[in-house]
Amino acid sequence: MTFPELDDFLDQLRAKGHRVTTERLHLFREIYSQHGHIDAEALLASIQERGLKISRATLYRNLDLLAEFGFVKKYRLGGSRYLYEHVHEGQRHDHLVCTECGRVVEFVSPGIDALQREICRAHGFDPQEHTLQIHGLCLECKDASAGGKD
Repeated sequence: MTFPELDDFLDQLRAKGHRVTTERLHLFREIYSQHGHIDAEALLASIQERGLKISRATLYRNLDLLAEFGFVKKYRLGGSRYLYEHVHEGQRHDHLVCTECGRVVEFVSPGIDALQREICRAHGFDPQEHTLQIHGLCLECKDASAGGKD
């Protein structure tokens, strides 16, 4: 599988004096083959299941590098839990996060986007990034919680 972003990643590595390593290529391809959010341990397991070698430390260092270069978004979803997802230019979304089971739901709201533009325009602000996470209970956890009460 080929990814158009790979050439940009390789160019950035070289421009910033980083080596192009097999491990970096494996990680890039793996995270871009995923659809949705994934944690670092699941990425590590997925890479290793394919018979490829990468250490945990190398994985974490390079996830941070991918995030620094803008190819990966790193989301802190409560406590010390982080999820990652690859970035495709022009695709933006927000998140609902269940505080009970950890489920993450992506959503897109033109209304929120319009409100953000209006607020920024009113304050003369040039937005660089926008992240919205709504934390609460998903329907299943809400129903389970309500079912246990008398």
